[in-house]
Amino acid sequence: MASIEGAITDLQIINRTDDKGAPLPASGEFKFHTKNPASIWTVKVTPDQVQGGIYRQLETMQSDPNGWGLKPVLLNIEYYEGANVARQMDWKGFRLNSIAATEKK
Repeated sequence: MASIEGAITDLQIINRTDDKGAPLPASGEFKFHTKNPASIWTVKVTPDQVQGGIYRQLETMQSDPNGWGLKPVLLNIEYYEGANVARQMDWKGFRLNSIAATEKK
């Protein structure tokens, strides 16, 4: 996990179903624009974070992707990898750990 500065765009709720069509708890994802190195990551937000109010906090930090400037935020993001042996699928990506706290002096 690392504290990384970037900008949030394209924040959205993701509704998924299980194999039998039953709804799973809503999760979220957003695009995170970093400067150094310059890249755009897709970051996942867990269902617990959506229910716990972190998703609402991210909405206030979101930048307009069509605007002139992106609003910088500091987030704690972790990289994850996993595999589903039965389905022969690998997955990897970025997941939001928390919103970084900043102290003003």
